[in-house]
Amino acid sequence: MRKPLIAALCLAVPLVALAVTVEGNTYAGTATVEGKTLKLVGAGLREKWLFDVYTMGVYTESGSCDTRKLIRADEAKYLRIDMLRDVSAKKMGSTLAESFGQHMPENASAELKQQVKRFRDYFKDECTEGTVIEMYYIPGKGTVIKQSHKQLGPPMTGVAFQQVLFDIYFAKDTCCEGLKEDILEMCGKQ
Repeated sequence: MRKPLIAALCLAVPLVALAVTVEGNTYAGTATVEGKTLKLVGAGLREKWLFDVYTMGVYTESGSCDTRKLIRADEAKYLRIDMLRDVSAKKMGSTLAESFGQHMPENASAELKQQVKRFRDYFKDECTEGTVIEMYYIPGKGTVIKQSHKQLGPPMTGVAFQQVLFDIYFAKDTCCEGLKEDILEMCGKQ
């Protein structure tokens, strides 16, 4: 008779999402963004030419591991990037512009093209080791970008901007295959 009681007690206790640490940066199992609780999808390391560039944690409302849903779902989403090395503001802006250019839909609206240009221009301060870049999307509000907790400009309204942003990281032709693998490998296991 004790087994059902133990099982019932286990079901009654909420599971606590575990934090993940990558290269010394810890990503909590959940994050609260503008009153919404988001689940950690995963975290990983971005390497380029054998250099560790940054770590990134990815959060969504659903916690889905399906890359199509990660890109397309109109739900609250959050990317947190922790820089592991210095990257100039100019290099950061040009890299972002190149990534967006490769992932823009063929029929991109004039508004989306303008948002990408504005996004590139947001990066005026150097991204030194330890800099935190946060990008979060709230349906109905848009995508907010922060560097070291300072908002870089008005939100990018609409769902299209964040879909391109998530496409950069989760599409088949991602810039960051190792990072994508790291994130998806831990998805659903926290």
